[in-house]
Amino acid sequence: MFRLFGEKKEEPQIKVLAREKTRYNDIYVIQNGAHRELWFKGNGEYYLQSRMDTQGQNPLALVYSRMIMASLLFCPEPRRMLMVGLGGAALSNCLGAWFPNLQIDIVEVDGKVIEVSKKYFSLRESRHCKVFEEDGRVFIQNRKEQEPYDWVILDAFKSGSIPYHLKTEEFYKEIRAVLSPGGVVGSNLYGKGNTLKPRDTKTFLSVFPNIYCFEDDDQVATVLIATGGECWSEEKIRERALTCRKLPEPFSMEEIAKTYRPGKFRDDSPAMFRDHLSGNGFLHDVELENRQNSKARRYPITNVS
Repeated sequence: MFRLFGEKKEEPQIKVLAREKTRYNDIYVIQNGAHRELWFKGNGEYYLQSRMDTQGQNPLALVYSRMIMASLLFCPEPRRMLMVGLGGAALSNCLGAWFPNLQIDIVEVDGKVIEVSKKYFSLRESRHCKVFEEDGRVFIQNRKEQEPYDWVILDAFKSGSIPYHLKTEEFYKEIRAVLSPGGVVGSNLYGKGNTLKPRDTKTFLSVFPNIYCFEDDDQVATVLIATGGECWSEEKIRERALTCRKLPEPFSMEEIAKTYRPGKFRDDSPAMFRDHLSGNGFLHDVELENRQNSKARRYPITNVS
C-alpha cells in the first residue's frame, strides 16, 4: 500500500498503527521495520511526511531532515526558532536535544497531527518547546511586534501540495519582519516531484538578497536557505562546516556543505508567487488553501519513484 517515493530502501513488513481523517488531512501512522512513519493520503497517493528510527541509530532518518541542517552553517548558535509545519516532530526532537537552550515554537494547523506526534513520535512540550495549533501565516502575522526568531523552518505540506499562501512574496515579507538580524530561513522544496523550484527561487530573491540551494546527489531533497546578510562563497560555506559545532554522529556538517549547489534554479523562472485573494477575506482564503484536497492545486507536488 505504501510506496517509499524518493527514499531508497528495502520493503519490510508494514503495520498501520493509526489512521485519522480531519478536514485538512488523511493521516496514517505506520511501523515500517525499524522506522515509524507519518504519511498523508490524497488523490489515491500516499505522501511520506516524517520518519523516526525507533532503534535510535539515526535520529534524522529522512534526507530532508538532514539537509535542512544547512541552516546551521549560517546561524550556528540559534536562540529562537520557529517551525511552520510539525510533521512527526523528528526535527524538533533532535534540535531540542542538541540545543537544550534553544526556544522552539512550532505552528501546526491540524490538531490531529499534533496528537499523533505526541502519541507515536515522542513530541513533548516544555518551557523550551511550544506547539501552537494555528495556520502558520496567521501565527506569523500576530508575532510582528514580539521577540524575533533567529531561524525559521518552512515545512508545511499536504498530500500532493503545499498551501499556496505559505509560498508567496507577501508571506516571505512577513517572515522577514519577524526574523532577527543575521537570521536565516530554511525552506523544504521537496525533491524531483516539485517542478516549481525556479519560481520559489525567484520569489525568495524578491525578499531576501541571498539564497543558497542544497540538494543531495539523488535529488531526493532540495532545501533553500535565505539570508539577509553578506553573500557567502562556496569556499566560505565549506570552511564554516569545519568550524561550526559538531553534532552527534553519524551527522556531518562537512557532508551537508558538499551538497551546496551554487546558482541552481536561478535562471529559468518566468514568474514568482504572489497572493491571489478571492475577495471573500484573507482568513476565508487561508482556510480554503489549508483544506484543499481534490481541487486544482496552486502549488502541486507529485510522488516520484
